[in-house]
Formats: sequence, structure tokens, C-alpha cells
Amino acid sequence: MDKKTASTAKDSSKLITKNVELFKKNPETWKIISGPRGQYSYKLVGTKISGIFNGYGLADGIAYTLVSYKGGDKIVVLGTGMANVRGDLQIINDLVDVGTAQAWTGDYMGQPAGYKIWLVPAANIAGEKLAWHPNLFLFETSLAR
Repeated sequence: MDKKTASTAKDSSKLITKNVELFKKNPETWKIISGPRGQYSYKLVGTKISGIFNGYGLADGIAYTLVSYKGGDKIVVLGTGMANVRGDLQIINDLVDVGTAQAWTGDYMGQPAGYKIWLVPAANIAGEKLAWHPNLFLFETSLAR
């Protein structure tokens, strides 16, 4: 295999679509509970992420924001959309720089660094800061990497 072919194969591997499932969780136990859910299908190239989020069972007429949670009250906004009368939502985002992947504690202790992806009501966001109301959020079940 020549260098050009090897380089192309390596570059195309970065374009594989991966998925992160998002669910409502009990904020005391962090166990998944019944309720709204979604999936973010994404591509990650370096520190830039793009993808499509599809959510189900959400509150009709509420604006939601898909974010990369950075810790504390810090987030990076990936996109915003409004749930329809059936509670469905789609958010499509082009490349957004989410910064360096982070190592996390808790369920992710010892795992490779990655990105937490959450869906939150848009009313919980002011600029790049998040108001903590976990009963209203959908949380990732694995890190985006």
C-alpha cells in the first residue's frame, strides 16, 4: 500500500458515524428511568463534532438544546430545536469545536477521555452556562469519542 492510499484509509476512518444514546435518569442513582429518549449519530474529527440528534417523548412545543457538557456549569452548544406535537425533535449540527476530550469520574473512571452529550431545555441555558435541573435533562449512556 502506498503512502497516499494509507493516508486516505486513515482519514476515512475518522468519518465513521457513531451513536450516543440519551435517556432520562434518576439524579440520585443515575439509573435510566422511563420517559423521553434520543440518539445522537455523530462524526468526530479532531475536536470538531457534527451529527443528527433524534429525540422522542419530549414535551410538545418546548425548545431543547443539545450540548457537550464540559463540567461545572460550562457547556458547548451543538444545536437547538423545538419538539413537535408528537414529542419528536430533530437537531442537525455542522462541525462544532467541542475542545479537548476530558477524562471523567464516576461511571467513566478509567475510561478513555470523551465528551458528555446532553439534551436540556433551552430555557436552562444562558450563553455558555447551564442551570442545573437534572430532572428535565436527557443524559448520555456512553461518551462520544
